Amino acid sequence: MLKTIAGSVLALSVIGSAAAAEAPADTILLNGDVRTPAGWVQALAIRNGVIVAVGDAKATDAFRGPNSVVVDLKGAAVLPGLHDMHVHSHFAGLEQFSCSFGYGAKPAAIAARVKECAKAAKPGDWITGGNWVGAVFKKGEQTRAFLDKVAPNNPVVLSDESHHSIWANSKALELAGVTRDTKDPEGGIIDRDAKGNPTGVFRELATNLIENIMPAPTEEMNRKALMLSTAQMLSYGITSYTEATVRDSNMKTLSDLSGEGLLKQRVRGCIVWAPGDAMGERLIETRANYAKPRFKTDCVKIFMDGVPLESHTAAMLEPYKGVSNTDPTNKGILLIPQPALDAAVAKFDRMGLHVKFHAVGDGAVRSAISAAEYARKVNGWAGSAHDVGHTTFADLTDIPRVRDLHLTWEFSPYIWYPTPITDVDMRRAVGEELMKRVIPIKDALDTGANVVAGSDWSVVPSVNPWLAIETMVTRQAPGGGGTVIAPDERVSLDDAFRIFTENAAALMGTRDIVGAIEPGMRADIIVTEKNPWKVPVTEVHATKVRMTFIDGEKVYDAENPPKLTAN
Repeated sequence: MLKTIAGSVLALSVIGSAAAAEAPADTILLNGDVRTPAGWVQALAIRNGVIVAVGDAKATDAFRGPNSVVVDLKGAAVLPGLHDMHVHSHFAGLEQFSCSFGYGAKPAAIAARVKECAKAAKPGDWITGGNWVGAVFKKGEQTRAFLDKVAPNNPVVLSDESHHSIWANSKALELAGVTRDTKDPEGGIIDRDAKGNPTGVFRELATNLIENIMPAPTEEMNRKALMLSTAQMLSYGITSYTEATVRDSNMKTLSDLSGEGLLKQRVRGCIVWAPGDAMGERLIETRANYAKPRFKTDCVKIFMDGVPLESHTAAMLEPYKGVSNTDPTNKGILLIPQPALDAAVAKFDRMGLHVKFHAVGDGAVRSAISAAEYARKVNGWAGSAHDVGHTTFADLTDIPRVRDLHLTWEFSPYIWYPTPITDVDMRRAVGEELMKRVIPIKDALDTGANVVAGSDWSVVPSVNPWLAIETMVTRQAPGGGGTVIAPDERVSLDDAFRIFTENAAALMGTRDIVGAIEPGMRADIIVTEKNPWKVPVTEVHATKVRMTFIDGEKVYDAENPPKLTAN
């Protein structure tokens, strides 16, 4: 019997070799550093979008045919494609065609840029852009009068770096009908001066007072924006991503571009939902109409709170410590009451949908975990591994709960080093003690929970995942040196890379086809000029991608790049 089995296996091996010879590979990559789960090898072969061989050069010989494209890597690295689990690709593209200025720009630079935009605009045209940081302004400096002076004939709306606040001029307030008598909406704040007049700064849901009357971008502009931002992501090696805010304004564009084969990445779209949001409910009900082979519409995005900056809108377990805090009892804003949240998450979980929480403060993180716990109690354990997104702060007692409930931690590692938003605004708001464990990724990894990363671009200035991978390891500014933020939360390079590949693919439900390089996997791979494991970790942020492949198709080539700027 054993001889019969052995003979059968041998026969299958011969047939397999013959089949390989009859069906040559489309692409063969040789003489590189190829990262596989079993270690480093030198070559791989791709046929019909699938990796069919990995190993040394001889491992690919049987797959070489007259039409095979053979690439001599000359020592370059071949790695699995990277996954960004929290991107606003639509906004990121639109902003590059807007009145933008450098992150951390000083007031004088902002004034000069808005004046320039106003000069180029027709009277009455809306001027939109950003991204400003509260830390650069003196007390009382950030007012609508500041913007009126440089753009008196145009409504102006500028987003802050977190995209949770806007700054508008008097023309915009007038068109929106906002006066000193306008009350703060639930879940929002209108900043006011000493006399009670709106300053022009709106926080959280108060931004809707202005944004709801702003003209929507044309579909042509939506397409241009997404084509630009997704091409930029391909240039960094991002082959899969989660679109973290899907609304009526971009659902069709994402679906159409994916269906037309113009949006190359594997994308999961998260439909924004809030209590009473009829549009969000409608999109959830019609989500299947927009799904495409590379565009999943199975995710719901729930905003739990704001941000722990000068606005003090992230939901915290303890009051804010900031010197500018006028209310010593202020714990921020929890946008959805727990009973309503529990019911919604249980409903979406039962429907087989994935829930992505925007949860920045430790109070919001606890609320999100508790809602998922409720869903497990009423639905059982068959639901998605919902992710708690951002998690800037989390109480130590809540860290093990994510693993125990089979949830996912999602962190935003692009601000893990000294910037105005972290080392000034955030530190002022929460105090030194909480900053010791800001973005607690090591604590999360140590529990054995799945951990992923999301850039939150364009909330941050760059979607570059290599910057994130380096700063996960160093918790310092790119290139090293200077202040270390929360040094106890540093992780290894292997952990950081796994977070961007295998872990993220598992969250997206595609780990069976992508996330690693081995036979049988789809060929979502990248080629980098240098092997990140063979350079000092402080040089990882400068990693250059030579080629990006998705399903074996070369979708980015540094030698023949697409247009990567709006100008």
